[in-house]
Amino acid sequence: MPANIVTLLELFLLAVSLGLFVMAVLTITRRRQAPQSRLLALAMCAEAFYCLGYSQEMAQTTLAGAIFWLRVEYIGIPWIPALWVLIGRRHFGLRGRAVLLSIIPVIVAIAEWTNGMHGLYDRSMMLVPRVPFWVVEVHRGPIAWLNLTFLYGSLAYGTVLCLSRIRGCSGLARLQSIFFALSCMPPLIGYLIYFFGWSPWGLDLAPLSLCLTVALVYVAVFRLEWFHLVPTVRSLVFKSIRDSVLAIDLQHRLVDFNPAASVLFPWLSEPCLGKELSSVFPENSGFLKAFSTSESVRDLSLRVNGEEQHFEMRVLPLHRGTQHLGWAVIVSNITAQIELVQQLHHHAVTDSLTEISNRRAFDAALEREFVRASHYRSHFALLLIDVDHFKMINDVGGHAMGDRVLQLVAQRIAHCLRSTDLPGRYGGDEFAILLPDTTLHEASQLADRIRDDVGLATTDLGKQGMRVTLSVGLTVYMPEDPADPPELLEQADQALYSAKSDGRNRVGVWRRLSIHANTPL
Repeated sequence: MPANIVTLLELFLLAVSLGLFVMAVLTITRRRQAPQSRLLALAMCAEAFYCLGYSQEMAQTTLAGAIFWLRVEYIGIPWIPALWVLIGRRHFGLRGRAVLLSIIPVIVAIAEWTNGMHGLYDRSMMLVPRVPFWVVEVHRGPIAWLNLTFLYGSLAYGTVLCLSRIRGCSGLARLQSIFFALSCMPPLIGYLIYFFGWSPWGLDLAPLSLCLTVALVYVAVFRLEWFHLVPTVRSLVFKSIRDSVLAIDLQHRLVDFNPAASVLFPWLSEPCLGKELSSVFPENSGFLKAFSTSESVRDLSLRVNGEEQHFEMRVLPLHRGTQHLGWAVIVSNITAQIELVQQLHHHAVTDSLTEISNRRAFDAALEREFVRASHYRSHFALLLIDVDHFKMINDVGGHAMGDRVLQLVAQRIAHCLRSTDLPGRYGGDEFAILLPDTTLHEASQLADRIRDDVGLATTDLGKQGMRVTLSVGLTVYMPEDPADPPELLEQADQALYSAKSDGRNRVGVWRRLSIHANTPL
């Protein structure tokens, strides 16, 4: 029975060693997808030599045989910690100099193989019976303690490195980091048990525990694509992309978000994960509506930091094969673009001096009102206004005075109008007014009020104390005798010419409607 235990453990370690060699070969085939897979393959080969040597060491009954297989173990043992440090650093995009990390392994390997000459690694060695095994007992030298310090320091560093990065990762990358950290644990724990003398029969449990490492590495490499570049790239892109990205499950719960999302929406934090969107975003924001419509792109507005912000929201369904997993929501802040479009539109339709509609915008509004009035058979009035003796104002007060007059006239016109009326600067000193749903009598009264208001407001304009007067031409669109926009403009222009011919500072009305001109008060 005792001999069977030795044989079973020997076969078990040989199987672990063989498994590590096979894993190394399979891992190296992934070198095209990630260069660091070579480091993983080398680490597996080092562990395989460790297991192979120890499987034969514990079966030896002579010290010479045990020392030979111990040296086989040290083909791999010194390199394991350095390789794990390099693997961890490169997996997380950190630089590591292999030359510096190889100094101690080289010293340890040479010291072990030449220990009989100097005794710096093991001061003494003896083979003692621990039925059913023969175990090598050693008194460690300074280089052996250096190796132990390097071993535990490296494994602890690799573990801490992974644990520190787990929180910053998400999804698949997080699982990869967890499995990397776990794979460092079994040999570390196994050797600690052996080091403190707690292992049965005094056996080194580190090689035995490597079977768990093999299992974890298998899952990480072949199930989680540990050293495949795609998950790493996906994680980096997810974290570094400028647009905000949110992952939503089928129950409309927030399951992940990238750093850009927490910048765009300051209230997003770890406690928000797992909560329904209705409790994370305001109900009127439109987030939930995006999942109930077929539209993949929609606009929404939210108050962020007390200001109204505009966003473009793209909803992309996430599938694995035919299984629907949830949605990826990409949110872009388009407030600046919308404000720019609004500014450009404002400049395109507004006269820069008077801040009322320019001629292009006024003509477009006149066309729309013509179509509307034709459809509903309603009236609207059109006024053309000219500043009397404007050239003389420029000659006396200069162009600065002329600009001030035009601005004041525009302000007084806008002050007299309803919200549905549209004033516009139609030429140099000529203004136009569109009055929807307005009769001839109503338009005539408004024209007189504008003329009087401008006259009173400009009495004391400038040092010269000049009084500005207006001449107005008026026409009305009537569904029973329709005229198109060019004809209406011609009618208003003729009425304006009539007002000027009759002495200015009065309202002229298109003759086919009424032959008279209102005189100034």
